[in-house]
Amino acid sequence: MSRIRLFESRDLSEAERLAGLRLEPITPLSRTGRWRRETPHAEHLPVLIWIARGQGRVMIDAQTRGFGPTSCIVIPANTAFSIEPTPMTEGTLVCLPDLFEAPLPATPRRLRMADISAQSELSGLLDRLGQAGDLTDAANGRAALARVILISALIERQARNAPPETPSGPAKLARRFAREVEARLGNGDNLAVIGDALDVTPTHLTRTLRATCNMTAAQYMTARHIHAASLRLADTDHSAANIAQSLGFGSAAYFTRAFGKATGKTPTQFRQSEGRMRTN
Repeated sequence: MSRIRLFESRDLSEAERLAGLRLEPITPLSRTGRWRRETPHAEHLPVLIWIARGQGRVMIDAQTRGFGPTSCIVIPANTAFSIEPTPMTEGTLVCLPDLFEAPLPATPRRLRMADISAQSELSGLLDRLGQAGDLTDAANGRAALARVILISALIERQARNAPPETPSGPAKLARRFAREVEARLGNGDNLAVIGDALDVTPTHLTRTLRATCNMTAAQYMTARHIHAASLRLADTDHSAANIAQSLGFGSAAYFTRAFGKATGKTPTQFRQSEGRMRTN
C-alpha cells in the first residue's frame, strides 16, 4: 500500500493541518532578536533552513559545523539547535507542520544542493509558501499544503543522493547529552545527574563539548535554560519567580543573578527591552 494518502484528514481544515507553519528571513537574525536563534533552543515542529547566499555556523545536538551557500539544513522536531549567520547571509528558516504526507528526515541532515534546478525549485516553493495569504481560505490552504508536500519530496530526493554523515564518538556523546538536557529541561537536574544518566563524568562531558561545540557542558546547559527563560520573558506575562520555578532554578534571586550574568540585564530590563512592560 502506498504510504502517501493525500489530504487524508477530512475532519480537519487546511489551516488546522498547517498549524505552526512559520517562515523567517535569515538575514535579519544577525541584527535583531539574535538571542532567539543564536543560543541553543528547540522547536516543537521540524525545521528547515535554506541558505541561498552567505555562510555561518549551525549547532545541532551540541555539535557545531560551518555552512556555505546553497545549503539545506533539516532539523527534526524537539532537537536543540542554534544558527549564527554572517551579516551577508540570505536564506529562510521554516517551521513545517508534521504531516503524514510530508515527512522529513528523522535525523538532522546538512545537504549541499549543487543542482541549480533543485535550488530554484526550493527557493520558489518557499517564496510562494511565504505568500500563501489567509490559510483559512480553502484554496490558499490547499495550495500551501501542496507546497509543503513538494518541499518534503524535494528534500527526500536530495537526502537520498547524499549519504548521512557518520558521527564520531564525541559527536554521539554530545548528541546524547543535548537530548538529555532537552528531556530534563526544568527538572533542576545538574550536570552530575546528567553525567550519571549517561554513565560518564562531568569532566568527560566538558571535554567532549569543548571539542564538538567549543562550550563546556555547564555553559551549554546554562545557555539552554537562559534561552527558555528569555522566551518566556519576551512572549508571556509569567513572573520571573514563576519562570525561575518552572525551569528548575533554586530561587528567583538565583535566577536573576544567573540571567544577569548571561545577558547583562535583569529579567525586568530584558522584558522591557523586548516590549513587554510587565512587573516581575
